[in-house]
Amino acid sequence: MSHHHYHLKLPPYQKKKSHASVIGGKNQPKLGSRMSSVQQYPTLPEGIEPLENQVAGHTFQEGTDAIGLLSSVDDGSILKPAGKILCGAREIKFYEQIQAATNETDLVLLKEIIPLYRGHMKLPVDGKLVEFIKLSDLTHGMLEPCIMDVKIGCRTWDPLATPEKRRAEESKYQACKQPLGLCIPGFQVYSLASGRRLRFGKEYGKKLNETTVKDAFRKFLNTDSGLCRQLLIQLLSDLWPIQKWARTQTTFRLYSSSVLLVYDARRLKPVLQYQAKSLSSSSSKLAGSGSASASSPTGTIASGASSPVAGSGSPVTPTPTGGDGTVEPLQHYYKIQRSHSAINNYEEDMKAMRESYVFMRDNLVGSYENKVWASARMIDFAHAFPAEESTIDTNYLQGIESLVSIFEEFLKEC
Repeated sequence: MSHHHYHLKLPPYQKKKSHASVIGGKNQPKLGSRMSSVQQYPTLPEGIEPLENQVAGHTFQEGTDAIGLLSSVDDGSILKPAGKILCGAREIKFYEQIQAATNETDLVLLKEIIPLYRGHMKLPVDGKLVEFIKLSDLTHGMLEPCIMDVKIGCRTWDPLATPEKRRAEESKYQACKQPLGLCIPGFQVYSLASGRRLRFGKEYGKKLNETTVKDAFRKFLNTDSGLCRQLLIQLLSDLWPIQKWARTQTTFRLYSSSVLLVYDARRLKPVLQYQAKSLSSSSSKLAGSGSASASSPTGTIASGASSPVAGSGSPVTPTPTGGDGTVEPLQHYYKIQRSHSAINNYEEDMKAMRESYVFMRDNLVGSYENKVWASARMIDFAHAFPAEESTIDTNYLQGIESLVSIFEEFLKEC
C-alpha cells in the first residue's frame, strides 16, 4: 500500500490544500495563515485523509502523539482514533452494544440518534498501527457544511478521572455549563452575509455565558440573513428524539459527550430567499383583506404542516398546490399561520409540532431531491459508563433540555 505526506499549515483545525472555500465568489483565507511555521501531517495510507471539517476534540499537533479525525475517500466515513486504551475500548464497546441491541428500549432508540457505526479497524499512522472507529459522516455530500459541537452536561469528568483532570474540567466553560449544562468547544459556519467560512474554537467558547451562548447559536444558524423555520424544524426533528431518550433512559451515564449539529449553507440560501418572498406576499394579502393587525408574520407562529388549529379536533391536511400533485411546503406553511396572538398558543403549537415533527419536516423539505439537509446526532462516547442505579442521567438531561429550549425559542421568534 502506498503512502503520502501532507505538507500543510495546521492548528487549530485541519485544512486540505486542494480545497478552496468559496462562497459567493469570495475566497476564504487559509486557516493556518497566522502560523509562522509549516506543520506536516503524519504518513497516512492511500485513500485516507485528515478530516478537513473537524471543529473540536483532539487534532494533529506538532510534537505530540495526538491524532485528529480522518476521512476515508472511498466511502466518506469518519475515522475516529481510539488510541487511548481505556477510552477507545469503552467507546468501541458502546457502539458494539448499540449495534447488537434488539429488545432493550434504551439501546434500540439510540440507533436512530447516533451516527451509523461501521466497525473498527487498525491503520498505519507514521508506521505505527492505530485503532480507529469507523462512523458515517453527517456532512457527506454537503457543499458548504456548517458544523457545531455542543458538549452536553455540567459535569464532564467521568468516575475514573484523576483529581487533576477533575479540577481541569471543572474550570472550563463554567459560565455556560453551570446554568445550562452545555458548552460549545467549536464550530464552523459558511456565512451567507460575508461570503466566508468562519471558524470558532475553544477560546471563543470559553468566553461564552448563559446569554452570549445564544449569540453563538445565531452565528451558526446564519441569522444575519434571517432565522430559517425549515432549518430549525429539521434540527429540532433530531433534537426532540434525543431529548425524549434522555428523559427516560436509565442505562447510561454520559460524560463529555456531545451533540453534533450540521447543515448545508448552500441549501439554506434559496430557502431563506423563498421564505422572505413568501412572508412579503403573506403580509400584503393580510393587509389587503383587512385581517387583524396582530396577524403580521413577525408576530405569529405557524402551527406546522399537521398541527391542529386551536379549537379544532382534526389536523390541517396539506393541500397539493403543484401540477404534479406535490405539496408546495412553504406556501402551505404560511397559509396556516395563526391570525391571533402567538404568545397564548405557543405551548400548544410546540406540543403539536413535537407530535408530528417527522411529517412536518418531510413536508417542508419535500420539494428537494434530497429531503434532509440539516441534522443532529449524539456523538463522543469515550466516557459512557453504565448507570449504577436505574435513575435518569440528570447531568445529560439538563444540557439537552437547554439546547432544545434555545432552538424552540428561535422558532418562536420566527
